[in-house]
Amino acid sequence: MSLVRNGLPAIVTLVMVLAFGLFGAALVTRVGYLAVPSAVGLPYGLPGLRVVPLGETTWMAMLGESVAALVLVLFVAAAKGGFWRTWGAFLLGTLVAALLRAAVLFLESSGAGIGAYGAYLAGGLLAGLVWGVALGWIPGLAALARRTRTGQDAGRTPVASGG
Repeated sequence: MSLVRNGLPAIVTLVMVLAFGLFGAALVTRVGYLAVPSAVGLPYGLPGLRVVPLGETTWMAMLGESVAALVLVLFVAAAKGGFWRTWGAFLLGTLVAALLRAAVLFLESSGAGIGAYGAYLAGGLLAGLVWGVALGWIPGLAALARRTRTGQDAGRTPVASGG
């Protein structure tokens, strides 16, 4: 039970990246203005965990997305703390994941110069920041289920009332 309770933010984040991997394209087709970041070269949403490439994307892009999604889940899993610490870990994870995605985008663009690389990195950081702030509260709420023990409570054992 404590493993599930302590790992709940990571489980919630894993479900989120799976949902973006499975339903992210359907969401963009239903809500058109969400495609604007992709139209200007920014990574869309959270990285999606996929097993096959989406549309005409390459295997390298799919692997980059999956690695970025797993990095995000690992950042949240490594966070030991409450709401704000988990939200911060999610935000930091989305920034690192967005940088990984921007590096993959740059590698796939042929003939791009150093200016394009800087634009990919800046855009990736901006997109990661926006999505991290917008969705980080969800795993943060899952972290509220954790029980933190203070130093004085660590040595005590619960006493059953007899009567």
